[in-house]
Amino acid sequence: MRPTYGESLESPPDQRSGRRKGAGRKPIGVTRKLSLTLPQACWEEIDRCRQKGDYSISEVLRSIIEDHLQNADLV
Repeated sequence: MRPTYGESLESPPDQRSGRRKGAGRKPIGVTRKLSLTLPQACWEEIDRCRQKGDYSISEVLRSIIEDHLQNADLV
């Protein structure tokens, strides 16, 4: 026989809903919305990189930008 709410050791479901401290994805930086126009060949290369490792467009572009900025300091 299933225990009723009063007999259960668990909290009622409605007490777990809503925002909780520490929940969710941790931020990795500042988000800015933009529109980016690139030649078709660039988009095809980005899509190739995405599919190669199952990455998002954001992850691929972030990696390209971070690598470029890091290498710019070496010049």
